[in-house]
Amino acid sequence: MKKFGIVIVLVISIVFSSSIIFANGLPFEKYKEGLISFENQDWSEAEQYFDEIILEDLSYSEYLAKSLYLKTILLAAKIDRDVELQKVFTSGEKAVSFKEGELKNDLKNKANDYKLSAKRQVDTLIGLANYLLTNLPPLNLDIDFINNRWDYDPEWIDTIKEGNMISEERLNVLENGILAERVKDYLDLTLGASSFNNIFVITAERGDNLYYLSKEYNVPLDLLLDLNKHIEDPNLIYPNEKIYIPKRSTLAINYPAYFYYISNISYQANKERKADITRLVFRAYQLTSDKSHIPYPEDYEIFMEGIEVQDYQQKVTAQAKEIRTQDQKINEMEAKYNELMKELQQLKSSLDKENNKRNSNNDFLEDSDYEEYNPSEDPLTY
Repeated sequence: MKKFGIVIVLVISIVFSSSIIFANGLPFEKYKEGLISFENQDWSEAEQYFDEIILEDLSYSEYLAKSLYLKTILLAAKIDRDVELQKVFTSGEKAVSFKEGELKNDLKNKANDYKLSAKRQVDTLIGLANYLLTNLPPLNLDIDFINNRWDYDPEWIDTIKEGNMISEERLNVLENGILAERVKDYLDLTLGASSFNNIFVITAERGDNLYYLSKEYNVPLDLLLDLNKHIEDPNLIYPNEKIYIPKRSTLAINYPAYFYYISNISYQANKERKADITRLVFRAYQLTSDKSHIPYPEDYEIFMEGIEVQDYQQKVTAQAKEIRTQDQKINEMEAKYNELMKELQQLKSSLDKENNKRNSNNDFLEDSDYEEYNPSEDPLTY
């Protein structure tokens, strides 16, 4: 009987252990672990969890979609970082004279490494973004926004641009620091708060204002103003003053913004994938646009030219230049107008004085009865 009881305990233990192992292998358990790693900026571990879910979850669960989103955000941030560092090392290579051939070559190789790294990751990013595009689930995420804990010195970038190498240790800190910043940027750009259900209090520091606090905590400025009506001037907050910050309860993916920024950085890193990138943007536009007119397939070539990322950037740059030129012309016209108005005022003032003088002379003549005046009766001798 005693042996039978031991056997039952062993069977229960095995079943319980197996259920724990099975639960740990489920998508929601892996996603939870991946999310913790993501928030802690343990990027490699987070990617491992997300990759396992992407490869194993064939049912297309909510956790697969969330893993796809976070994996692509991390990829976009890596590509963005590599594109930036490629430009930094290219500037450094150009700053070095040909006499320092070895240093020049090292900087050039680093720039090429970042360029190739960014190009390689574009293929994966486009593939996963297309996978997410096939379903477009209305995802809500519960995630703590990342504060950059990789405290790199911005002067290191200037050091490289001036044609100097930095140590591998510093370069590692620099890479992870920029990556953390870019991850936060892409989360800010592609996630929107869908609701707020809590409030916490912070103590204002010198230089704080509600506009920058709304950016820092990613909450609408109008909501921040409503919660802090005790502050008379939003641009003037005194140190140690209490500020009420709404806490997001849920965050929703803004798909149009997501596909735009994903496509934009992909094109910057690998222009050879222009057709695939444009096709992704075109399909995303069809599925996410709120506009009444959605281009038909026969309009594809025309539409492709219209949404070309580089052309779009050139148009924006040209428009900004035109606006600056117009502003300059307006300023010049305003200066000329003010100068003419000043001259006109002076002329008017001179005319007023002349008129006043003439009027005073006329008054004198009328009072003197000059028609009956006889010079011979004047006591003065001429």
